Amino acid sequence: MKIVAKDIVVRQMVASDIPGAMQLVSAENWNQTKVDWLMFLELNPNLCLVASYDGEVIGTVTAINYNNDVAWIGMMLISKAFRGLGVSKNLLYTIIEKLEGCKSIKLDATAAGIPVYKKLGFQEELEIDRMITTDLDTTINNRSRDTVRAISENDMEELSALDLNFFGANRLDLINFLKKCNKAWCLIRNECIVAYVFLRPGSNYFQLGPLMAETVDDALNLIEIILEHNIGQSIVIDVLHDQFKFKERLTGLGFSFQRSFVRMYLKDNSFAGLVNKQFLIAGPELG
Repeated sequence: MKIVAKDIVVRQMVASDIPGAMQLVSAENWNQTKVDWLMFLELNPNLCLVASYDGEVIGTVTAINYNNDVAWIGMMLISKAFRGLGVSKNLLYTIIEKLEGCKSIKLDATAAGIPVYKKLGFQEELEIDRMITTDLDTTINNRSRDTVRAISENDMEELSALDLNFFGANRLDLINFLKKCNKAWCLIRNECIVAYVFLRPGSNYFQLGPLMAETVDDALNLIEIILEHNIGQSIVIDVLHDQFKFKERLTGLGFSFQRSFVRMYLKDNSFAGLVNKQFLIAGPELG
């Protein structure tokens, strides 16, 4: 098939594009689901773009805008048959233009994407390690006296304030969506939330994250209790590279390193949050 590059159209995504987008996800063996695409369309429909050719979805990119402080670019997918034609560059330029009013633009880049993003002016911030397990060790000896329970509607105001402090930007809409569609827990001490985590199903693994906590011990106490109730599940996590004590324990529980991402930012980086209290990200497409 001879491809006529000028016939490739970049436009806003609609719900009927999801099956085509999922074909791109499957081709790359990514973990996202139809529900994830619906989330992007619900949260920021004008920031979900597709490249189409002859009615077929051949590329995608998304962004979630956190209150015009930080926007997160993700889901950059291009069909192999259409690579090398400038499709990804066109999608990126278009999404960045749409985010002109946002103070900071971020993404979590694969090794292959880093040179591309650097040419656009992105700078490196930190590294993230992807770890997976398909054989979780059942030897979990958590003796925390703190209370772990499911997050309720009554927790959302406190949770939102804590997440704003830890993450660095207001992502209440995302937190509400994740809670509505997935499982979420918090660790309580002295009647206050000191850690929280979300778990959502993916195409290949359950994704655990975000996980934010006051201390590394709080993060470990929470995740061990959650893992104990998910023995036998295939789980993927994206953990900040410098959380060495946390990663060491996860390795002991059966997690192994798969690959890394590099967090990059464009414009300003005033909304980085409290990195020492960030353990697991929500996913490379969400931050």
